[in-house]
Amino acid sequence: MKSGDWSLDDLALVRAIAAHGSLAGAARELGVDHSNAFRRLGALEARTGVTLFRRSRRGYEATEAGELAAAAAERVLAETALLSRELQGRDQRVQGLLRVTAPDTLVRHVVALCGAFEAQHPSVRFELVINNAFLTLQKRDADVALRPARSSPAGLAVRKLAPIATAVYQAKGKRGQANAGRWIGLGGALAHLDAAQWLHTHVEPAQIALVVDTLPAALAACEAGMGRALLPCFYAEASPHLRRLGPPLAEVQSQLWFVTHPDLRRATRVRLFRDFTLAWVQQHAAEFWPAD
Repeated sequence: MKSGDWSLDDLALVRAIAAHGSLAGAARELGVDHSNAFRRLGALEARTGVTLFRRSRRGYEATEAGELAAAAAERVLAETALLSRELQGRDQRVQGLLRVTAPDTLVRHVVALCGAFEAQHPSVRFELVINNAFLTLQKRDADVALRPARSSPAGLAVRKLAPIATAVYQAKGKRGQANAGRWIGLGGALAHLDAAQWLHTHVEPAQIALVVDTLPAALAACEAGMGRALLPCFYAEASPHLRRLGPPLAEVQSQLWFVTHPDLRRATRVRLFRDFTLAWVQQHAAEFWPAD
């Protein structure tokens, strides 16, 4: 076997097949079709002269050579990703692509923030990844994350931006009054939120009119008059159909965090975007914690 016969694409393919135990799973991870992955694996095995995986009804099982190749692929690709991050961390240009991830409730704010930054730095381009799950920044799913959370994630470079208030909201007018004693519950996907814990403690199950698994669904149900909802103020205050019932709840609050990989925190575009974000959020602080 010649070491020069291996490319990074070959290594990525071997690692993906070993991880998923199937060609279909590997193809999905790599963003290629099944036939493409099949041809690439066949060409690689023919070129190297070894069988890397045994095919069976249960999937693809690595041979001894395949296990050796998969372990080497993991090491090489990890080192390559590290090199890429370190080189980007030394980039002194205010240009290039910034991948920013944020939850769906922050879309309006993040779009405005990126637009304001791009107006000052037109050579920077943004890719917005709207996802409620915390993407793995170590794998470069994103460069920067903007996240509401009670505590900061471990192992990453973080900056606290602003406190986030949560309050009780109800539909305006007769629509809201019709179900004033009813509530919108938060399902399993939102069970980690302090708001879900508050509802569990303060609201009887019989009072729950509807259970939802996203905050946009909770807001929509509240606007429709199905019941009261516990929502982040930065998200609910923009709705013309809702009114806030009282001040933010002191026991239900979180923080807005700016998060990036430690290797990227000194990259010029990341550093400037962090500082710009901090100033922008301070200017809009009343949206995240409105007056009583």
